[in-house]
Amino acid sequence: MANKVVVLGAGYGGLKATQKLSDYLGDSPEHSIILVNKHNFHMLMTLLHESATGTSDFDDVSIPIDKVLEGKHVQFIKGTVEQIDITNRTIKIDQGELSYNYLLIALGSEPEYYDIPGLRENSLSLRSLYSSIEIRRRINDILAKHQQPLTFVVGGGGLTGVEFAGELAHQLQRISGKYQIAPEECKIIVVEGAKELLPGLSSEMGRYSRETLEQMGVEVITEDFISQVTPDTVYLASGQQIRYSLLIWAGGIKGNRILEQSGFKTANRGRVPVNQYLQYVDNPNVYLVGDNALAIDPRNNKPVAATAQSALQQAEIAAYNIYADIMGLEKKIYRPNNIGTVISIGRSKAFGEVKSFKFKGPAASWLKELIPVKYRYSLGGLKFLS
Repeated sequence: MANKVVVLGAGYGGLKATQKLSDYLGDSPEHSIILVNKHNFHMLMTLLHESATGTSDFDDVSIPIDKVLEGKHVQFIKGTVEQIDITNRTIKIDQGELSYNYLLIALGSEPEYYDIPGLRENSLSLRSLYSSIEIRRRINDILAKHQQPLTFVVGGGGLTGVEFAGELAHQLQRISGKYQIAPEECKIIVVEGAKELLPGLSSEMGRYSRETLEQMGVEVITEDFISQVTPDTVYLASGQQIRYSLLIWAGGIKGNRILEQSGFKTANRGRVPVNQYLQYVDNPNVYLVGDNALAIDPRNNKPVAATAQSALQQAEIAAYNIYADIMGLEKKIYRPNNIGTVISIGRSKAFGEVKSFKFKGPAASWLKELIPVKYRYSLGGLKFLS
């Protein structure tokens, strides 16, 4: 019996799963693999803060999908997913309709605004290559037209917020002379609701991030929340008001809205519950990975964090389990393996925790730069390193 496997989304999880499925199923005419993505390129999401601030070129954070799929037996369709019908096993996209036998969903996330008045309308979020282009354009416009002190506010002190704030501080130090802006005329403020930066990671990493940002001139506000935003003012729950030039929202994500609109059972910020094999709990022919999957770590019974590392691990398991189901083999249980975290703050500061090892300074910076190089190589060898 012929099997058609459709993968939705070409982020970290979707692209890796597609490659693995091609490896497993080969060029057999009995099996076909279709990858659907709204863009014809793969984004390196963990590097978008660099392109948004201008420290990297846009080509450095995107890879053409057709180059990744060279030699793979995969049909790529550039299209936007509009609805998923798991009862009839069909997917509606702006290019028409697709049917499937197995479906792997990796549609990524969207910003979570928590119904904060004015936040969606008056902020930008680092969610795509195009959003990073818009953020860079807005920063450059603000710098070019400045007539008063400038204030850049970053809402959210997680990985994205901290790395963006550090990269922006580094870039402003480099280019302020070009725009004839004195250091005291340009301020960056990070607002985080938790007691320390990087909630969910180690307190040592959080302290290091705060100390490093403050050394770079960034003001860090913790244990306070954004309660309202107008076109020129951020209002905090404490009563503090911040006049701002640009607000970047990095305070949370939720699963793609298409899932809930298509009738999927969702929980925990729009993520879809999956079993130990990464199958949707209500349909074994549907798999989910990355930001879309609410996977539970059996060691602590807590949701697995939505990170690129988790998405890549889940992609390998989900791809194998689809193959195993087709071939009648035993499926693998997903067991998350957190290798570690490395965070960069600007171009010369970094902190890493890998297993039981903690390091900072040049070694951490070197490792941070090596991670995307290793990832690019995993996508297709040396051709992605030039």
